[in-house]
Amino acid sequence: MKKLLIIALAVSVLCVLLAGPSFAVEVKKVEAEKGEAKKAAVPAGQQVFVAQKCQMCHTVYSAGIGEPPVKDAKEEEKKADGPPDLSLAGTGRTAEWISLFLQKKEELNEKKHMMTFKGTDEELTTLANWILTLKAPEVKATSPTAKVEKVAEPEAPDTDAEKGE
Repeated sequence: MKKLLIIALAVSVLCVLLAGPSFAVEVKKVEAEKGEAKKAAVPAGQQVFVAQKCQMCHTVYSAGIGEPPVKDAKEEEKKADGPPDLSLAGTGRTAEWISLFLQKKEELNEKKHMMTFKGTDEELTTLANWILTLKAPEVKATSPTAKVEKVAEPEAPDTDAEKGE
């Protein structure tokens, strides 16, 4: 009986030792897949934004890039002169205009962008298309002609007899 128990224990240990490396490989594989899925969830244009280090100057609060604005008036004044938050940068613009601005071929408020974009043309297009999506959410207005019907309420009894007394 002891021999059988020892053999079973030895086989168990051997199985664990042999399975250990393959289990570790599977864990790494799953973690890599999770990392790829997380990376794929981030829009390609946002990936270019970060890779080109645009966040060193700009914030995009709507995309979770940068800290929300400070409520201190003095801090707000300092930030007003610096690079803007780009959360609404796509509003009223085209991808072509954004591309030209990032290449210093277009002006905004009589100023050119501080840095010339240094990525590839494909990256520039991807970034410009992503920035174009940064707009205020559309608010659907209700129809001004929509009628609200008032539901009639039951009348209260006026006399004691009507009240059932």
